[in-house]
Amino acid sequence: MRHAILLFLLLLTTSLFPAASPAAELRYGTHFPETSLSLPDSTPQKNYLGIDNPAHFTLSQVGGDIVLVEFLNVHCPHCQMQAPSYNELFKLIEASQDGKGRVKMLGIAVGNLPQEVEAFRTAQQVQFPVVADTDFTIWRSIDGEATPYTVYVRQTRAGQAGIVAGSHLGLNTHYEALLAELLKLADTSPDTMLAAAVQATEKQDLIAKHFSQDELEYRVRNAFVATGGGIRDFAKLTLRSGRQVYAAQMQTGENQRTLFAEVVSRQSVCDICHDVLFIYIFDLQGQIYGFESLQLTKYGNVNWTSQEIATMRGKLLGKSLLQKHHYNPQVDAISSATITSAIIFDSLNQGKALLEELHEKGF
Repeated sequence: MRHAILLFLLLLTTSLFPAASPAAELRYGTHFPETSLSLPDSTPQKNYLGIDNPAHFTLSQVGGDIVLVEFLNVHCPHCQMQAPSYNELFKLIEASQDGKGRVKMLGIAVGNLPQEVEAFRTAQQVQFPVVADTDFTIWRSIDGEATPYTVYVRQTRAGQAGIVAGSHLGLNTHYEALLAELLKLADTSPDTMLAAAVQATEKQDLIAKHFSQDELEYRVRNAFVATGGGIRDFAKLTLRSGRQVYAAQMQTGENQRTLFAEVVSRQSVCDICHDVLFIYIFDLQGQIYGFESLQLTKYGNVNWTSQEIATMRGKLLGKSLLQKHHYNPQVDAISSATITSAIIFDSLNQGKALLEELHEKGF
């Protein structure tokens, strides 16, 4: 009974959190490796992929606008549990006027033999192609760490590597929301993705100047705890926008709730002022629960006092990201920190778009 409860909790948390991406550099906007793959023997699978003759192929040869690439191992319990949801996703795609032909699915079985792959497809009734990566060749090319790991690749043109448009580590049972996300990616031009990737990298580089990833996660965890309760599960999310967001399942007594934290890193509009860095905590309804400073300065680049941080926190807690906050420097600014205060309010006014992105991810 105890093992059954633990398994249920594991499934619950993996469906709640699209977990942090692996160490691989398959970030949004990077190119998916053009590693050679063995073409399935099945004619229907070849036709589905849009490849006729070669015994080997690369991902750029696959037809469609967006390809869902699922890295799996046939002996991995979570990969086996993932199969029913992805079977349903495949059915939805093929039944969709917008999805059929434009959205493709391809499984890559890491460390498995072809005969193991076919036994898996038969047992799990998998209809989309699954090819064997017996020698871990493509797995090494993405520096993969764990399965199931799914990558969404926006195709460009035949012979040119596709663009990584998103990823998901772990189980994903929200197949209807995933289809909506894939269709949106299919409608987004590769050039738009590349431009957004540049902005995302700039955001990540700005915060990296001040904090290592471990230091940042320590500060984020403390910000979650400051809202009350303990952390049961914690994950960094991978978002196309590049916004640095974490999810935590919080527990207070018998009560549980899911909260999110965005790490905001903005350059000041004043050329002699320090960067503006802070964390705010919110829920899926957009209510703000916490606010913590990472670097907030005022005139002379003097750090805010704890009282000034508490004052700003009092102005923000309870507000909604769904409502535009009209900044009034006479009322809302911290003394001698008018620019920094304006940037904080402007950042929170971008919260509605973040909520929409989280809903796209299945939250």
